[in-house]
Amino acid sequence: MVGKVLAGRYELLEKIGEGGMSRVYRGRDNLLRRSVAVKILKDQMTGDADFIRRFRREAQAAAGLSHPHIVNVYDVGEENEIYYIVMEYVDGKNLKQYIREKGRLAVSEAVAIARQIAEALAQAHAAGVIHRDIKPQNILFSRDGQVKVADFGIAIAADGSTLTCSDDVFGSVHYFSPEQARGNLAGKQSDLYSLGIILYEMVTGRVPFSGESPVSVAMKHVQEPIEPPRRLVPSIPEPLERIILKAVQKEPAKRYQDAESFLEDLKLFQDKGFSRAVPETAAVDDEETIVLKPVTAPPPDKLWRRSWFWPLVIVIFLSSTLLVGFIAARDLLFPAEVVVPEVRELPQNDAVAVLQEHGLRPNPTVTYVYDDTIPVGHVVRTDPFQGRTVRKKRTIELYVSKGPEYILAPDLYLKTENEARILLQEMDLIPDVIRESHDEVPEGKIFRQVPSAGSRLARGEQVVIYVSQGGRPFPVMNLIGMSREKAEEYLQQEGLKPRLVYQASDEPAGTVVAQFPEPGQGVKRGQTVDLVISTGPVE
Repeated sequence: MVGKVLAGRYELLEKIGEGGMSRVYRGRDNLLRRSVAVKILKDQMTGDADFIRRFRREAQAAAGLSHPHIVNVYDVGEENEIYYIVMEYVDGKNLKQYIREKGRLAVSEAVAIARQIAEALAQAHAAGVIHRDIKPQNILFSRDGQVKVADFGIAIAADGSTLTCSDDVFGSVHYFSPEQARGNLAGKQSDLYSLGIILYEMVTGRVPFSGESPVSVAMKHVQEPIEPPRRLVPSIPEPLERIILKAVQKEPAKRYQDAESFLEDLKLFQDKGFSRAVPETAAVDDEETIVLKPVTAPPPDKLWRRSWFWPLVIVIFLSSTLLVGFIAARDLLFPAEVVVPEVRELPQNDAVAVLQEHGLRPNPTVTYVYDDTIPVGHVVRTDPFQGRTVRKKRTIELYVSKGPEYILAPDLYLKTENEARILLQEMDLIPDVIRESHDEVPEGKIFRQVPSAGSRLARGEQVVIYVSQGGRPFPVMNLIGMSREKAEEYLQQEGLKPRLVYQASDEPAGTVVAQFPEPGQGVKRGQTVDLVISTGPVE
């Protein structure tokens, strides 16, 4: 399938993934000159007319979604019974890989990721699209650190049917809701249950249920209680544990009823350290409104003499002082919110100025990172990411490019083509093979490379390797009628290898009576030439 062009524009460059129903390729849209991901249904799926109808409907529904945290669907089509979806190509790792690398994530990072997923789900649910396969493998990170939810292209529309549990979904079953495990209809709360499981995994480093088969794991979602995350990691804040446990309730009615309420609790925890997901009592508001009612005053000359006058003055004074103090403290403890501006690719000084204009504090200690595309001294990303809502005066970490990471070209002389390909690919270099004749280097060996060994290269650059096809061919001389000794001497002078076969003939013994290759045919140095030598006539 690699090299195929769909719809006259989508060229398939390499296979980058495979699931139970489809294969995914990195491709190029030759019309718009951009990288894309192309998901193609497997052959065994295309024979089911009902599935194809749902596939088209669901892909078209996903194409209507537009959100910074959702992988965009650009096109849906069919060509010669090849059914495909063209999507935004996200060049980054997925959340599952990230969790495996780090073991478990910091609470602040996990909540920030969960917020972006919840925002994507809120947008999709509002459009009537249920994802039903929310799992870390479908959560991608773009180059600027943005979270992207993938695979809405095979999500089921809100009025569709559900997925039954099978051995093809082992990667998904760890995040299945109980109703999905029973084979029932998946709704909005099913996606929120899966998000709760992902949040559990991010802060503990493990999924709550595991087993030897998909069915055994699915039944644990239905039957077994989830171990509270604080038993595994006591440092997890209790309000966050309440959020997780509410999201993963067995009964959908006891979970968050929509992504907005889930998102609201995540924001509340992130900003103020508590949530409204309290099992027994409701959370108490952290603000009070003090209302002062006007007092009808008696004649001024007698007012100060009243027994209640001075206590009232004191109460009003203290109340006013408390009110002013409360307002000042609120502004100090809970400053206004601001969206982190986009400063990617700006020079460092310009980025600092933009952040300060938005009331944010750039960290004077900058982290320098390699980047293949962004110029030296320009911003690669920020932490928190651009687009996130944060409090004013929040410290923003800047990651600034120090240019591409250079490596030294390896010495490939006399290596085989396969050896060179493996070595270059391990160094993130791209081999470009040219085959030419060479009189001195054996066939299949490399005799030249561009750039030369030791040259400085950036990752992803191309290295041209010249592979020998052996010496240039030349016509072999007519050896028939020569003596064996003369024929062998000629072959050795020309770098050819004689191979002798003896047979009776009417020619004198020791005379060449036949040869292969035949006289005048092209041969290369090092090639074997067969000589038939006469043993004389038969007695």
